[in-house]
Amino acid sequence: MKPETTSDTMPSNDNELSELPERKAKRWLVFDYVRAIGIILVIFLHSTVYHYGLLTTINVDDLNPFFMVMYVILNWAGLFAIISAVVNTYSSFMRLEENFKNKVKNPAWKAFGRRWIFLGVFFLLLNFLYTFLVSPLNMNFDTNEISYSFLSGLIRNGQFYQVSAEKMLYGSVFTMLGWNLIIMGLVFTLIFRKAENYKKKNRRIIVLILGIIIILVSFLRIYLYDDFANAVQDGNYFVAYLIDVFAGNYFPILPYLGFGFIGVYFGMVLADNPTKKRIGRLIWIGVGWLLAAVIAFLIPDSIYEYLGLLDDIFFDYIIVMFEIGFFIVVGSILIRFTFDKRVDKNDLLKKDKKKFSTIFLRFSRNSLTFFFLERPISELITKLLNVLIPGWNNYVWTSILYGLFMVLFWFLIAFLWNMVDFKGSFEWLLSKFFKFARYQTDKEY
Repeated sequence: MKPETTSDTMPSNDNELSELPERKAKRWLVFDYVRAIGIILVIFLHSTVYHYGLLTTINVDDLNPFFMVMYVILNWAGLFAIISAVVNTYSSFMRLEENFKNKVKNPAWKAFGRRWIFLGVFFLLLNFLYTFLVSPLNMNFDTNEISYSFLSGLIRNGQFYQVSAEKMLYGSVFTMLGWNLIIMGLVFTLIFRKAENYKKKNRRIIVLILGIIIILVSFLRIYLYDDFANAVQDGNYFVAYLIDVFAGNYFPILPYLGFGFIGVYFGMVLADNPTKKRIGRLIWIGVGWLLAAVIAFLIPDSIYEYLGLLDDIFFDYIIVMFEIGFFIVVGSILIRFTFDKRVDKNDLLKKDKKKFSTIFLRFSRNSLTFFFLERPISELITKLLNVLIPGWNNYVWTSILYGLFMVLFWFLIAFLWNMVDFKGSFEWLLSKFFKFARYQTDKEY
């Protein structure tokens, strides 16, 4: 009788590994739903905030409750870092297991390194295209100067718009995902290169500790803000880009690489024959982060002032700790309650295309398309409204209604596009390209 394979009992040789029972991967629908909610929030928030007519009059030191909530949620890109890491880890571990069974040369490199680095570089290149063409506006609240992407500037100004060099330096969710995939792909190529190591519990613990450390030290990036501004002012854009990658105001490695490593830890747990009890224990990791955020909030301002952190600590550190705790607690609960709702890819595609759940899932899996198109479409509709109803967006409540309208608009587009399986979307084009380049992602995972 063979011993049960768990995270602590791993076969010690290739013969035992090849005798493991065949495991069929399941798709965790919870991540599709969460990603769909995430992109819907992006559409709502971008449409509401960036088209508010009195945006330049907002006092960032005294935000009203609505804009306070908007500011916090706009910086919750860590959600996408976690989801990306969980999903990619889950699929890569399934691939790694097959690589070891089939005695593939350099199994870890082919499961993680080559694949993740390829996707990471692709996202970095995609960021330049996104930032130049359709990224949201950037505003300097000290000078009230606004910089636009090319299409946004063209639509708003009605003439050719030159994108500033400074705007091109700012990162986006694509730079965050890209650098996360590249760095983590290299790390996992090293720590999972041997069959006897790839499911050891201490490998999961190493990944978790790395994530915790990166997030804990992320407050150090605050000290580099002035260096970034000085580098831009001096025209030293290469140094400014490096600072922005590691510690910039938008989606830097500190702390989002930590979100990625913690997401990988979750992905490893889900790939290693998970149970509801084991998933339930993950909640305590999130509770720890929430307690840390509360403690940091209660520390006297005099201490932060002495450390030079008083002006930035609330938004740049405490909220980071709160959001990682929130994501883990809510995510663990959702995974546990949807444990029995995993599906095979073939079963999923057989669903009625007119069902709301099906459209919602398609909305999620084509999120890149919506992410790219929501800005220019929103700008065009806003331009039309400005002509028909001048000053319509000078009120918070009308901006909120506009955000809701844009969400409904894209749901209608998703419903119609779903009828033809989103042919022509970015995801559809990318799947064709990756298949041609032999880097096709494992959709069934």
